[in-house]
Amino acid sequence: MIKIAIVEDEKKEQDLLSSFFNKLEKEKGFNVNIQVFSSGEAFLFEFEYNKFDVVLMDIDFGEGKMNGITASQKMRKVDADVILVFITNLAQFAIDGYNVQASDFIVKPFSYYDFSIKMSNIISNGLSRIKEKIILKSDGRQIIVSIKDICYIEVDNHTIIYHTKNGDYSTIGSLSLISKELEGNHFSLCNSCYLVNLRFVESISGPTVIVNHKELVVSRSKKKSFIEDLNEFMGL
Repeated sequence: MIKIAIVEDEKKEQDLLSSFFNKLEKEKGFNVNIQVFSSGEAFLFEFEYNKFDVVLMDIDFGEGKMNGITASQKMRKVDADVILVFITNLAQFAIDGYNVQASDFIVKPFSYYDFSIKMSNIISNGLSRIKEKIILKSDGRQIIVSIKDICYIEVDNHTIIYHTKNGDYSTIGSLSLISKELEGNHFSLCNSCYLVNLRFVESISGPTVIVNHKELVVSRSKKKSFIEDLNEFMGL
């Protein structure tokens, strides 16, 4: 599911962009979820880290309203990774967008041909990047953790413990769901209780694997697939 935010104050343009995404979804097989906001203020009121994958932001909302550049600056303080595409009447106005790491811009009046080329490229290439961060809810706080810093994840009853380079964080969840969420990030189950970041495997011998100086048990049922994942990760 690709989460899209359209931040545009004109109803006609909102409907047109939504129809373009629906058409692109059918043509390319993308699965999109679209939310529409009529102002930068309304968007920022609901925005939080990892809420959207792609944000289409109008630059000019009219006199007396927050413009798209300011809204994007505020957005970037919360989420530096979300893909940002500006909507503008004049291409030269989009230059300011590069100061807030805009990936591209779409010029009004919209053309489906131009839209489909740009958005197909953004979705196919930009979202195919390995997810770099996840957000955890631990001890009443929301904690942003870099995936590359997670050594392994442990389940104890319904408690999930993230063992990271910077400490341990406990939350509630399902190891099977987390495994799916981290798919493509070089994690593998060594048994039903441990999901291991293969980057931190130091050695494996018999029924045990050393992960960041910690000895974990490798179950018989998982050993073959775990070693295959490890060999693939190491290019063997």
